[in-house]
Order: sequence, then structure tokens, then C-alpha cells
Amino acid sequence: MKAINTRLKQSLNRAFFVEPNDLGFWFLTSLFKKTTKPLKTMPFIIVIPTAFFIAFVVYLILGKWFIRLVSWLQYGF
Repeated sequence: MKAINTRLKQSLNRAFFVEPNDLGFWFLTSLFKKTTKPLKTMPFIIVIPTAFFIAFVVYLILGKWFIRLVSWLQYGF
């Protein structure tokens, strides 16, 4: 019984072990780490204003069609 528990613990450790991110090139890896660090610590401070800005820009570009699209999507779901 103890051997089964030990094997189970070992397989769980292998399943939940997360290796460090390595994108193959040092430049991409460092860029990825610099980009994701603020998103991990303060995601809503970055994501919500960005989403509002993108929605506003799309509204300025598409105008009335954007409102119709959003209404149509709301009705569909």
C-alpha cells in the first residue's frame, strides 16, 4: 500500500511540475518575462483600461455599425 502512495505522489509531482518558460531565444524569453510580470501582479489595472480604449477606438471607427453588432451578439447569446 505504501508503494502505491509513493508512486501516486511521484506521478502527481510530475504532473503538476511547471518548468520555467523558455521560448528558445534569450531575447524572446526576457521580453515575455518583462511583459507578463505586470500582468501577474496587477492585471485589472492594465486590462480594463486597455479594453475600454480598444472599444472606444472601434466605436469611433465603426460608429453605428458597432452598436448594431454588439446588440446582435447580445441577442444571439
